Amino acid sequence: MTVDDFTAAFRTAVQDLSDPPFWSTEEIVSFLNEAVQEACERAKLIEDRSTSTVCTLPIVVGQDTYPLHPSVLEIKRATFNGRVIDETSVEEEDSHSCGWEQREGQPRRFIYEPASGARPPQLRLVPRPNSPGAIALTVFRGALRPLSACARIESPELPARFHTRLLHWMMYRAHLKQDADTFDTARAAEHMALFEAAFGSRNDANVQRKHRDDSPPLVHSNW
Repeated sequence: MTVDDFTAAFRTAVQDLSDPPFWSTEEIVSFLNEAVQEACERAKLIEDRSTSTVCTLPIVVGQDTYPLHPSVLEIKRATFNGRVIDETSVEEEDSHSCGWEQREGQPRRFIYEPASGARPPQLRLVPRPNSPGAIALTVFRGALRPLSACARIESPELPARFHTRLLHWMMYRAHLKQDADTFDTARAAEHMALFEAAFGSRNDANVQRKHRDDSPPLVHSNW
């Protein structure tokens, strides 16, 4: 479905036949962009290992932390100069060594640090690299750029089979608009339930933080 298709389907579903309409095209497309991001975060629908700006990091001697593309939600796999490196956490490293942050060598592990405030997500290498190279990533990510009301024939990056289900988020958001003709919490809740049935529920910030703090299982590489 294109932006035009989504706009038409939305207006038909909510019977937005007024002139002027209750929801502008810009509002509808903003709901669509939210829906795409929500679906990606909940269901990890975009797996990427080939987009160079997202999946390739040139490594500098002595630098352990590198900003990731803002779209990155999770790292599935990482290699340093072709060799797999394992995911770890600050807590895991602290439990094994009190001086790990000062060590240098060939990176064998990485820490994924999610976006925080205005800071994008980051990848931190352990130990700090003492030779140049490149990190190759396989990631789950969101859309690389938002859709625009002006780009009427563009489509979301998600597989086409998920497109119609995005309309539930769009209608959920539409029925929360503070206006006598649009505000309807019962219909908003109905569409949120349908969206969650399709893409899963979202953990609140507290649960996400606790999940990040859990030490991921380590499968050590033999090199």
